[in-house]
Formats: sequence, structure tokens, C-alpha cells
Amino acid sequence: MKKTLNLIAVFLLLLSTSAIAQKVAKAKDQAFVGTKQYSKFSFGINTGLLVPKVLSGGSNDFTNTDTNFGYGISLREQITHAVGIQSNLLFGTLSGSNSGVVNGFKSYSTKIAYGLDVRGVVNLGSVDLLQRSHTLNFTASLGYGVLAYAPSFVNASSVFTDWKGKAKGGREYIKEAYIPVGVGAKFKMSNNINFDLGYTMNYVDGDNVDANKVTNNAKDKFSYTSVGIEFVLGAKSKKDITWANPAASKYDELSDPSLKEDVKKLKVSSGSLETSIENLKKDTDGDGVADHLDKCPDTPKGVKVTGAGCPIK
Repeated sequence: MKKTLNLIAVFLLLLSTSAIAQKVAKAKDQAFVGTKQYSKFSFGINTGLLVPKVLSGGSNDFTNTDTNFGYGISLREQITHAVGIQSNLLFGTLSGSNSGVVNGFKSYSTKIAYGLDVRGVVNLGSVDLLQRSHTLNFTASLGYGVLAYAPSFVNASSVFTDWKGKAKGGREYIKEAYIPVGVGAKFKMSNNINFDLGYTMNYVDGDNVDANKVTNNAKDKFSYTSVGIEFVLGAKSKKDITWANPAASKYDELSDPSLKEDVKKLKVSSGSLETSIENLKKDTDGDGVADHLDKCPDTPKGVKVTGAGCPIK
């Protein structure tokens, strides 16, 4: 009998605790309930400068490198506060020249039909322990893509040659894989618009972007320095996850007055339930039957009783 009462009491205590805990979990200002509470998709347009060399260095097939305008678009999904996936599409022209004639070439100009890549983007400022909100973020990215291009060049005899439509199989453009490695800075202009600065080094798996193969197994490369505008997609009521600070949100949740009030209610409820359980277990005459079930409350000690608490005849 006592074991049954104890099990019932424990069940009631757990049930009460669970109900109040669920109420706490659904607090009005819950700090972090997953990424569904944020806008995760964004669309960007950008323009900038294309140069056939990169900051990491390396040799170039032409002594002089030109700077040309390029432009592109991007689509990004921020999977978590710190990590996202971004697809990019790039267009533009690369060109350069020699001081005189070098290896039979005077100059070249390569049209980039498109550069299509997918990158993993790390948001370096997603958790700021010094500020609750911020308007500047830094990013780093690494990806893989396909570059479609058509080089043209002027040789030592000033003859112009265009490779467009002369790729293997009669294709209009040559296609090679490339690896983009980039860094960037993002500025918050409003809740739905960001201003982007970026620098990307693109390493091409080929040595004919400039139409000139000087060294066997050498690879061409180029950089893209850009400025752009990014538009956050989704409901205006949702905050852009780029600017969410999970560390600050957790602190806010712990310091929420409503949470403290719920904890107080939980303590009061638990104390009241424990008192009720002790009353249910109370056995004044010590016959093994709780008072609220004992029909013979003044049974002498040592007397065997029935389940109702009365002496056995």
C-alpha cells in the first residue's frame, strides 16, 4: 500500500513539474528556438575590378596586367549563425600586354562568358561577446566552380586571333574548373539591406585563360574586387540571421523577469505538492493504513488490521 502511494506521489510531482516547465519553455522572449525565427536567404548584385593576378603572388605570362570591370549576382542561404552556402555568377573581361613582344605575344583579351561557383561562407562576426548588436561583419569563403571563357590575342606580326568557337568539339567557349578563395566585409544598412565589400582570388585549372602557355603545368589566376548590395528575402517581421547574436540572446533569456517568475511558481507548486503527499502518507495510529483511508483511526499498537485499518476479527 505504501509503495503504491509513493509511486502515485512521484507521478503527480513529475506531472506538475513537467507542466510548469513547458510553460517556461514557451516564454514570450525565448532566446533561441532554431533558425526558423530568422530570415536566411538573400540576393545580391555586385560590380568591381577584374585583374589577372592575385595577392598570393605567382608568375604571369604577360608583363603588364590590365584592370577591367566585372559584375555578378549571388544567392546565399545562411544555414546557421556562422555557416552559409552561396552561389555566384560572374561576368567580365581579362586582358594584359607585353612591353614589346614576349614569346610571340603582344597582348590578349579574354571574355568571361560566365564564372559559376558554389562556396561555403563562414560568418566571422556571428557571435560578438562585446556588443549585443553590430553593424559590421567579416566573412571568409572557399568554393568550386566552372569558368567559361574565350581568349583572343595579338601575335608578333600584329595578327589578331580569336578562340571563340574554336574550343574542343567546336564549343563556343573553353570551360575549366576553378577554385575561388575570398574574404569580405558586410555593413548593415537597414533590416533588409546590406552593403558588401569583397576580394576573391580565383585559381583556374588551366593555363590558357590568357591564350599563352609559357610553362607546362602552370595555372592561370585572376582576382575580383567588388562592391555590392544584398537584399534579405523573407518576411519583414523576421530578423536577418546575419546580425543575430546567439550569445546575447541566451543572456537575455536567462535575465528575463518572466522566467524568474515562472521559476518561483514552480518552487511554490513543488512545495505545495510535497506537503500534500506527506499528508497522504500520514498514519497517526501506526497500523500501516494512511489516515485518509483508515476507517478505524485509533487502532491499538500491534493489532493486525484489514485494508480499511480495522482490527481483524
